[in-house]
Amino acid sequence: MKPDPLKQLIQCFQRAATSEESQAMSIADDKLYVDYADVMAKSVHIEDDDDDGGGDEGDIDQAEKEEATQALRAEQAILADRGAAIMCLMYLSSSNGEPSDMVAQTLQLGIHLLSGGNKDIQKMLIDYLQLKKDVRFFTSLAGLMNKCSVLNLEMFERQIKAEGLGMGAELAAGNHQNLNDADFTCSLFRFLQLTCEGHNLDFQNYLRTQPGHTTSVNLINSTVDYLLRLQESVMDFYWHYSSKEVIDEGGKEYFLRAIQVCSQVFNTLTESIQGPCVGNQMTLANSRLWDAINGFFFLFAHMMEKLYKNSTQLELLREFLNLQKDMIVLMLSMLEGNVLNGPIGKQMVDALVESQQCVEMILKFSDMFLKLKDLTTSQAFQDFDTNKDGWISPKEFQRAMEAQKMYSVEEITYLMMCTDVNNDGKVDYMEFTERFHNPARDIGFNLAVLLTNLKEHITNDPRLEKIIEKASSLLEYFDPFLGRIEIMGSSKRVEKIYFEIQESWLEQWSKQQIRDSKNAFLFNVLQDDGGDQGKLEAFINFCEDTIFEMQHAAEISAGEGSDVKMERAIKQRDYFLQQTSAGEQLSKTFLASYDYGLSAANALRPENLQKTVKYAANQFKTLTWMQLLIQLFKILIVLGKNVFLAIWFVIQTVFRFGFYLMTPEEDHDTSKQQPALPSPREDRFSSNREQLYEQMNAHKARDIDVFGVHVHAQDVPDIPEDPIPSDPKPTSNGTLPSEPKPSTVPPPPEDDGFLKPPGPVPSAPGSASPKSPSVYDAQSIGSQQFVAVPIESEVDPNAYYEPKIAEMSSARAKGSIMNVLARNYKTFEKTTLYLAFFINVILLFHRVNIQEPEDGENVGNGEDDDNDGEAVEAVYISGIEISYFDYTITGWMLAQTLYWISVFHAIASFALLMSFYQLKIPLITFKREKEVARRLMFAGCWITEDENEERGVLDTFMWYLDRIVISSKSFPMKYWDKFVRRKTKHKYRDQVDEETLNALLGAERAPGDTSFDYRYTCWLWLGVILTNGQFLYRVFYLMCSACGVFISPFFYAFHLIDVVLSFPMLKAILQSVTHNLQQLILTVMMTLVVVYLYTVLAFNFFRKFYVQEGEDGEEPDRKCHNMLTCFIYHFYAGVRAGGGIGDEIESPYGDELEYPRMLYDISFFFFVIVILVSIMQGLIIDAFGELRDQQESATEKLESSCFICDIGKETFDRMPRGFEIHTTKEHNFANYLFFLQHLVNKDDTEYTGQESYIREKYDNRDWEFFPVGECFVKQYEDQLLQS
Repeated sequence: MKPDPLKQLIQCFQRAATSEESQAMSIADDKLYVDYADVMAKSVHIEDDDDDGGGDEGDIDQAEKEEATQALRAEQAILADRGAAIMCLMYLSSSNGEPSDMVAQTLQLGIHLLSGGNKDIQKMLIDYLQLKKDVRFFTSLAGLMNKCSVLNLEMFERQIKAEGLGMGAELAAGNHQNLNDADFTCSLFRFLQLTCEGHNLDFQNYLRTQPGHTTSVNLINSTVDYLLRLQESVMDFYWHYSSKEVIDEGGKEYFLRAIQVCSQVFNTLTESIQGPCVGNQMTLANSRLWDAINGFFFLFAHMMEKLYKNSTQLELLREFLNLQKDMIVLMLSMLEGNVLNGPIGKQMVDALVESQQCVEMILKFSDMFLKLKDLTTSQAFQDFDTNKDGWISPKEFQRAMEAQKMYSVEEITYLMMCTDVNNDGKVDYMEFTERFHNPARDIGFNLAVLLTNLKEHITNDPRLEKIIEKASSLLEYFDPFLGRIEIMGSSKRVEKIYFEIQESWLEQWSKQQIRDSKNAFLFNVLQDDGGDQGKLEAFINFCEDTIFEMQHAAEISAGEGSDVKMERAIKQRDYFLQQTSAGEQLSKTFLASYDYGLSAANALRPENLQKTVKYAANQFKTLTWMQLLIQLFKILIVLGKNVFLAIWFVIQTVFRFGFYLMTPEEDHDTSKQQPALPSPREDRFSSNREQLYEQMNAHKARDIDVFGVHVHAQDVPDIPEDPIPSDPKPTSNGTLPSEPKPSTVPPPPEDDGFLKPPGPVPSAPGSASPKSPSVYDAQSIGSQQFVAVPIESEVDPNAYYEPKIAEMSSARAKGSIMNVLARNYKTFEKTTLYLAFFINVILLFHRVNIQEPEDGENVGNGEDDDNDGEAVEAVYISGIEISYFDYTITGWMLAQTLYWISVFHAIASFALLMSFYQLKIPLITFKREKEVARRLMFAGCWITEDENEERGVLDTFMWYLDRIVISSKSFPMKYWDKFVRRKTKHKYRDQVDEETLNALLGAERAPGDTSFDYRYTCWLWLGVILTNGQFLYRVFYLMCSACGVFISPFFYAFHLIDVVLSFPMLKAILQSVTHNLQQLILTVMMTLVVVYLYTVLAFNFFRKFYVQEGEDGEEPDRKCHNMLTCFIYHFYAGVRAGGGIGDEIESPYGDELEYPRMLYDISFFFFVIVILVSIMQGLIIDAFGELRDQQESATEKLESSCFICDIGKETFDRMPRGFEIHTTKEHNFANYLFFLQHLVNKDDTEYTGQESYIREKYDNRDWEFFPVGECFVKQYEDQLLQS
């Protein structure tokens, strides 16, 4: 077996880390380890943290994010499986709490290995720590925290004085003083945060206490102690600048450093308690964290007051607001799993009361700036902008605020201090609103969540009620956007969850099509007695379908109404530039109409008409024949051009629709194509790993593999042209000179020596101090020359290699015309209905003209004599006389009107079909893909199911069709879980061999593959589109419209069926016929059997009564001398007759079979007319009544019990909050849907503990988190009633 050089190298470093303490100094200065740790860290490609929290959640592509995550896991596994993670622990333990370059680089390597919350590496680390009981690791981390510097005002002042004398460089260059080590400090706390990432409860508890160790170190308290030191140092800087009007650049730099470190410490503490970790929560609650929080509240309030007044300080203000947001998130995490009147909640209220003045200042600022948008977008304020250019003078701005009476005099004075003017002395009020409203909204929402949480968990506290009263306007503002639900937590207690509802979600939820879907779901699910699990399963399916429908509706309406309110407010300036008041607009309209009327009347005067005609005639007479031909030729060219363009537009539209109809939706934006690499970042890594994965080739020549670790050219440190110089110049300690930064180096040379590690460098001749002993000499491997040998990766490249998939949320420029049609689906639907109704009104004026043939007309024409004398019928449209106006609309006018309206109806029907395809087919496809994916993933269909099982013909056809699509490279296209096949392979790999799974599930689409996927397209059309009744109805609708244009207008009578489908009441009548359709069909079949029995009796015994005498010598009509004719006659005439078949045949009186005939007639009447026909009528009537009762029952059930918890209304009537508040706030039907959408869009590394718990349950299709039969109010009923 070939040795693994990377593993050997890491083992060498591990042995060095566990060497004697006398060699510790040598380890700290080990340049070789630092260089290789840097190479290893760069081989794990992580994305930079987004300071804004990840951007817009709605724009996250889940599939691409999953691809990047799996690529990161594979890169981390390469190092972790060879011991790199354990090596990091060893080196941190050996540091003995002394900062150095070795510790800094070890922390960076650990961050890269743990990035993304790698649970496998976390388990590997904690298993090692528990096995070795390594106390030095925790003591070293605590020592490093103690050595981390904070701001030093005294040193800062000395530095300023020294810089004035030209001597401040040495003071500013201190490594571990005055936060010059901010990056090192952030790395330390970031490493601690990542050990708990993903709410690793074991590691969270282990940071607090280490059971079984000789010494237990509480790193949580150590972190709080450092945070308190840092907060006090920042307060010193604040007092230094409190008397100054502006914070200078030097002070701003130190403030930004402190904010960076504080933010990281807050994030670390937040991650250590989320889950929740009750032990760490109580540790923080009993620590000095509240002192730090009170200090930060004071700092935030006074810095906001100071920095808002100067536009040059807005960058620093924004950072302070982000830090405040991180602190509020920490406080919310402290309340995870909060119980009614819990100790942590009470301590938090005490902290808020202690800082009440500062909290009220923050609330005042937030409320003041939140109202700016309502102020500047109001019509009354816009009237002050007389020029409609978005600029007003400060005096006008002040008068506008005073006129609105939204602010007090003190607030108006403060806002005027915050304004900036241009060279003309005017204020851009839209820019002013945007600058202050958005940050206030971010901070205000988090405060609203915190206060709402405390309000609902802490009762009978007048101090909290006073703060809530001060924040009433803030809470009222955010109430529509503050979603709250209740869940059954992991501790089997009802817990509350708070989250943000996007404004776009509320807009989509209010759309008519979403309301119709909701009503239909509620009606169906409340009638289906499938139990609680069945109801919750149906509810989750409805939520998934509705979320996709809302996302799709937002995508197709992106060009029309996707602007949020703030963007619309900014654009309102242009709107007001183009608009006038209603009175002015009417005046201009009437004036223009009057002018046009005068001009038309003047032009139509007889003398002017004569002049015009005379002038045209004279001009025509002066033209020569050549000029006349030229003018006619020009007219023909213009007409031909316009006709050609119109025809070309129609043909292009038809072919484009056909192309879009047949082509699956794929994003062809080449700028977003995924590289054929595991790297998720194309801008940093542009080549493949040839030596690491033998099946991936064509990498760039400058990419290298060092000990199995792949490094790209741009990540390689600077190497001299001669890697092993003949006369090296070592440093004083015998190590190689430090490398310059990669950003300043040219590309490395192509040299074999570049792949070798730095060898031992001889000491300079005459060196006074001998070379210090190397930590590698004792291992007898120091002189071994390692070369880069390709090794087989232990990680399957298929585990993280993913093809380019279709994006879900990106707006496509392709199909913009289709999107316009989809946005107007309801308009086309109503237009076609109204046109069909108008066409059928015109059809009422059709007449039949009967023309008698003249004598001799058919003589000699070779026709049969039987046709002689027959009348000829012709259908035509008669005119309409309007008597009141003495006007007649001729038949020709009606015929032309009918024709062109029919053409327009056909075009509208075609547009309706296209809009239905664009609007509805994606949702139908999503449902089918979800059905197939769920059956594949959870039921093992097509894997464990036998294809020889008994099924119906249609079910067998669909089974094989679905089996084809799961092996297509484009599946799934619409369903958001793009990795369902990979998950299925992982789930069933122990039951089915890998070859069978690969053959069944097929291969993934390769990146850049734009080939036509015929399997998916066939499934899409045969299994989805052409099996959908609504689509087939629209196709039939278009075909009838086309037949009405080209064959007969009477085809438009079928379009009136659309009236039944357009009105809910008429649709209910139709449902009454189809509700009991099976029983109705069986009853008709029974009627046919009974009628057939009577036919047999009539044919054998009573056929003489069915003979009707002919007229004028014609033969008699024998209805029952043929069995088939007799059966048809009985069914046609007997069932329709009120008295049965006896009313339609000859009377039996006086006949020898008189009494048998009477018995025959009476029995037919009784069994067929009285019983069977009445049964059919009763089925229809009963179905109508049943549907009405079901509707009333569903409405009554919704009004009398909660949909989520199924607790009756009478239970809440004795509670303080009542049933209405429970269903609209605590268990709101829509909020659970919005939370699922929030969960799907949010990055899983940003989940809270409760969100992680619900996501895990959701992925496993486990609905235990729904509080069925329980709610927060019922759980704490006794305490609430006492309060």
